[in-house]
Amino acid sequence: MTATVLAPVRVELPPLPPGTPLLRFGSSAELIAALKGVRQAVLVSDGLEDLPAVAAAIRANGVEVIEVHSAGWDGETHSLVTEACRGVIGGFGLAAVPRALEAFEPAAP
Repeated sequence: MTATVLAPVRVELPPLPPGTPLLRFGSSAELIAALKGVRQAVLVSDGLEDLPAVAAAIRANGVEVIEVHSAGWDGETHSLVTEACRGVIGGFGLAAVPRALEAFEPAAP
């Protein structure tokens, strides 16, 4: 199973591995609707609004999410979305998106 990339419409992503599902969202409501149809996702959360509702949707739908912040994290600011995710990658720009996808791949024997 390949994880789905969930990204804002305004974000230009680096090339993704062939066959990677990509869902674009223009609002938190669109993101919440998209979360209902995925099991594993890499979420580009830059500029995301209505964090409590997004975090609740991640939990309610049982989605395994790795969050990508293109900017760094100060190590102190609390995020409800980050708290609902399996992990977070911050400070590596959008190049972190393909790397986050690797976390969902089965380990090589």
